[in-house]
Amino acid sequence: MKSNILLGFVALSLVLLAYIDRRAVPPPAPVATPEESSEPLFSLQPEEIDVIRVLDARGCVVVRQEKAILPYVKELVDRLVQARVVRRFSPISLALSSYGFTHPVRRVEVTWANGTQSRSVILGDLNPVGNAVYAYVDGESDVLLVGSYFLTSVDMALQGLCAKGDIASDPSCASEATSPD
Repeated sequence: MKSNILLGFVALSLVLLAYIDRRAVPPPAPVATPEESSEPLFSLQPEEIDVIRVLDARGCVVVRQEKAILPYVKELVDRLVQARVVRRFSPISLALSSYGFTHPVRRVEVTWANGTQSRSVILGDLNPVGNAVYAYVDGESDVLLVGSYFLTSVDMALQGLCAKGDIASDPSCASEATSPD
């Protein structure tokens, strides 16, 4: 009987010591994570867009919104307006080539309808997971991640425009392709 009481006392003492030890450990420090974002890539409304210029390895496609909005033009405009930044971060080094910006996959330039402003975005490689594409906005220092669906949806809209013959590739703007490096 004495051994059961002694054993109970030892067990209670061990539980009490473990509780005190656990409370003495500080909570883990918060881990610095890249800033989660859900900001628009192009912060404007469809009626604010005048010219969309998309440059890839095949050449440049220029779309103007001055006439009646064709279905594929409307789709392209909608994709640009709906594009969201998944994450924004400062690059570890200034060598932006590691994100695929030396030979960009696409360059998308949107000119506002009033002609006073434009925004040029370079799309680079897919991230290692494959669910987002690296993006760089001219004049900013951060690298952005944009969902890879954006690249796919822009390509689909452009293919629809080219197949319908509503636009033509414009090789004259190929010389405007520059990387941020």
